[in-house]
Amino acid sequence: MKCFNLSKTLFFALIIALSVSACQKKVKPGKSIEQIRAESGVPVRIMTIGERDFAKDLSFFAKVTGIKETMQQAAIEDKIVKINAKVGSRVSEGQVIVEFPKDNPRIQYDQAKVGYENAKKLYERMKQLLAAGETSQQNFDNAEAQFLVAKRNWESINKLINIESPISGTITQMLVKEGDKVKAGDNLFTVAQLNKVKAKVWASPIEVQYIKPGMDATMKINGDVYTGKVSVVDLSIDPKHNAYGVEIVFDNYHGKIRSGVTADIRINAYKRNNAIVVPRRYIVFDGDEKFVFVEKDGKAYKQTVKTGIESSIDIEITEGLNPGDRLITDGIFLLRNGSKVKIVN
Repeated sequence: MKCFNLSKTLFFALIIALSVSACQKKVKPGKSIEQIRAESGVPVRIMTIGERDFAKDLSFFAKVTGIKETMQQAAIEDKIVKINAKVGSRVSEGQVIVEFPKDNPRIQYDQAKVGYENAKKLYERMKQLLAAGETSQQNFDNAEAQFLVAKRNWESINKLINIESPISGTITQMLVKEGDKVKAGDNLFTVAQLNKVKAKVWASPIEVQYIKPGMDATMKINGDVYTGKVSVVDLSIDPKHNAYGVEIVFDNYHGKIRSGVTADIRINAYKRNNAIVVPRRYIVFDGDEKFVFVEKDGKAYKQTVKTGIESSIDIEITEGLNPGDRLITDGIFLLRNGSKVKIVN
């Protein structure tokens, strides 16, 4: 009986040993990822290099004003007696816009006017007498000097009570009304020339390197787009803004652009036709070296490139790529020079 049990045990042990041996023969060791890539190729996507127009725009927000614009202020404290224009009125240089009373005792308007008129009469009389040889040159010179002093004095006082427009243009703001009492220095009205408008933007030290007078610019207001040009680029940095001032001028012959609006302004700082441009993410930056991978005959080859201007996500390639090259766009960080590749959709 013991012999039977021993035989039975040996039989099952033999069966188990044969089973394990059979399993070991069927299972083969798996291939590594590196082996699979070496045999089948690294999966990549590619794009064929072509040429296209390339531009770099610099974007700013700025307030728009007339090409010439000035605000006039009160020079005396008094009540306004008359206003001769309103917002939107076309006015001429020297036209009286706001009038103050002439009887203000502090300015002595009447005395100055009488003094001027008397000095003028004396001057005209002495001029005639000198021409007739009935007075000396000295007498005439004295009369002329008195006349000029009286004239300047009266004109100065006259400007205190009759506030003129300093330029020809359009009244864009009227900040007072008849009957208002104002103090010296209070703002009265704004006049602007609106056939052209300008905007001043502030460019960083990096941005200003790209900006030159004469460059094209666009301005967007309420969906409308207007074209203009850079007129002035400051040569020194403004300490208040820590930036360089850039002035841009736009035509406004149609009169649609209002002074004081804020606009989205773009300066076309760079433009090149037939450029080779790729997304920046396709370039490998290794210290000072920049390179890409190109596919040729099923293999990836490292290609050093030189870059130019960047705009948004794109960057210009100035050397290293040519139209028709097959640039690898995906899988580049799995590649080495000469790696076998498998192009996938």
